[in-house]
Amino acid sequence: MISSIEIARFRGIREGKIEELTPLVVLVGPNGCGKSSVLDALFIGAKPNAENAGGMVIQRHTGVKNGGRWLFWRAQEHEVSIIVRTSAGESRAICVRRHRELGRIEYLLQVNSRLVSAQGKSLSDVPDVRLIDPRLFEKQTPLHRLYTEFVVHGRRSEAKAIVSEVVPEVKDLEILTEEDTPILHLVFADYSVPVAFAGDGVYSFVQLSLELASHPGGVVLFEEPEVHQHPAAIRQTVRAILAAVRRGIQVILSTHSLELIDTLLAESQEEDLERLSVYRLQLRDGELTSRRMPGSEVAFLRSEIENDLR
Repeated sequence: MISSIEIARFRGIREGKIEELTPLVVLVGPNGCGKSSVLDALFIGAKPNAENAGGMVIQRHTGVKNGGRWLFWRAQEHEVSIIVRTSAGESRAICVRRHRELGRIEYLLQVNSRLVSAQGKSLSDVPDVRLIDPRLFEKQTPLHRLYTEFVVHGRRSEAKAIVSEVVPEVKDLEILTEEDTPILHLVFADYSVPVAFAGDGVYSFVQLSLELASHPGGVVLFEEPEVHQHPAAIRQTVRAILAAVRRGIQVILSTHSLELIDTLLAESQEEDLERLSVYRLQLRDGELTSRRMPGSEVAFLRSEIENDLR
């Protein structure tokens, strides 16, 4: 499990540290307070292949011609430092360098004061890290692959039950083909429809739920899981998150939804609250600061959280 992260000269963060991370972490704060940057830094810092992680981070921030330069503080610095530590006492220090002359970015791992390639070297306590952004459907694991994992492990009925909570009319899930391309369909009484065309909210919910339920461990990073979702789907997503954390998956998410936090508190048992921490982030002149709220105190401090989200 990731226990802390230290960030320097990354995106809008000149320097900052977040400590005492728990199995379930919720990042809150106003726009521009560093939530997305923290998730991006966690992904690059803990992912076994930092270069692939950096590429995905660049791709998910669209609207600029040269996204790579914006990984660096004010697009001016040429070296990023990300240090991730785990509850097992391991640490992983990533240095991201920008070569102006060569026009490329290097991802290096610091080992015994030396910098080496950061590809394929993972933390034993964090075998894998996944970053899920509901707004970037096409960059996520294809639904048919996630569903296949369910079926292979004898969990077909579980997948159907997950979807039926939000779309009661669904009779089954089935992988059909279109010009030899496998596509996951929702099957109704007399027709079927690709999940991707069942509405953004349904697609988002199915993607998040199958991602959480199809992996036995590791870390999942969520960017605003409430995006596109109806209140009923938010409730089921929260249940899927809690179930994943109970199975040993660490979930770190950002949110702008007070409803998601209220639902999280309502659905949590006492042991779930012990695993929960809410962090209020602030970013001033590039300095990232945070205030940690243990799960048992979140309900009492709800008004403070509401100030960040309303």
